Amino acid sequence: MKVVLACFVILGVQSIDGFLSVRNTSFYYNDEKVFLSGANIAWFDFARDFGSGAYNQVRPRFEYAIDEISNAGGNVIRVWVHTDGQWSPKWDQNGFATGEDTESLIQELGQLLDYAATKNVLVIFVLWNLDVTPQPMLHLYTQEDRLQSYLDRVLKPLVAGLKHKRALAAWDLVNEPMGSLSQWQEDPNPCYDTTHLQGTGAGWAGTTVYYQNILKLINWHADAIKSVDPKALVTTGEAGEFTTTNVCEKCRDHYTDECLIGAGGKPNGTIDFYALHSYTWEGRYTPSSPFKNQFNFYNKKKPIVVEEFSTTNSESHSPEVNYRHIYEGGYGGILDWQYNESGKWVDNKHDIFAGISSIRNLTSNGKIDIKL
Repeated sequence: MKVVLACFVILGVQSIDGFLSVRNTSFYYNDEKVFLSGANIAWFDFARDFGSGAYNQVRPRFEYAIDEISNAGGNVIRVWVHTDGQWSPKWDQNGFATGEDTESLIQELGQLLDYAATKNVLVIFVLWNLDVTPQPMLHLYTQEDRLQSYLDRVLKPLVAGLKHKRALAAWDLVNEPMGSLSQWQEDPNPCYDTTHLQGTGAGWAGTTVYYQNILKLINWHADAIKSVDPKALVTTGEAGEFTTTNVCEKCRDHYTDECLIGAGGKPNGTIDFYALHSYTWEGRYTPSSPFKNQFNFYNKKKPIVVEEFSTTNSESHSPEVNYRHIYEGGYGGILDWQYNESGKWVDNKHDIFAGISSIRNLTSNGKIDIKL
């Protein structure tokens, strides 16, 4: 009996190790420290890549992109799912999620994950976006019953359907909340006060969402995910260090466990690592940018991934220098923006692959060549 129990324990440990995990300030896979190196494949058809058969139209392009990133030595991609909610999930006339396209989302995202696994590439799924005005889903920030309908009818089944996929790295809940923050929102609770953001450019999306509502949505999403898949990793991709760190005069970390739990009341609704985006302004990084500092500068107890950057919008203009700086600086990963080469501040594929290839064989800050 003891032998049988021991075998179950060993099998259980192996099954957990077969997924990306966080230990202190590093990522691990199969009990080995790993570094995430790759690129964003944010979308091919904005907000309409997945659900109700949409993936059939873009699947060859995603698979070819995964091939190229893998061949360059990358091990991770970042992909956007709902984005602004214009295509998925489906809503009724009162703004409740119907769940009618949940099975198609499970199938299509599963197909992407299965293919990525054959190429030893992990996938970070981004659910929502606040970088631009997301009209179809804004009600989720203020109407609890509508939010709960999405969690129950879409997100929880989605997590349940995908939690066994080895390529699933993490859930990124909201892209760049800073884009929809006021610079003048006063609040006695520093978690929700945004007056420190004056002069930072916050609020560029043209709409304003109260910070407590954003943190509550993140808290409820994270709790829902972990209630279904306790091993799942969760983050939120933020536009820089102003809202994620405490290292400068205008900086304040709004994504601490205390802020998130305080906003939403869910004890498990926290993030597992920080995902920072870093671009230059008028050709220069801020003094507190990851490209100006090493990981230890931030005094974090969780990993930091530089989830978006571009060499074309950097100081060095060298993909090799940028990738090596983040790798050697003790961070958890770096992802270029972005593979489809459309939009502002994007790199061309030559630079993306040059950066990824330049660190593919390094091991001092974690393996990049992983086997899923």
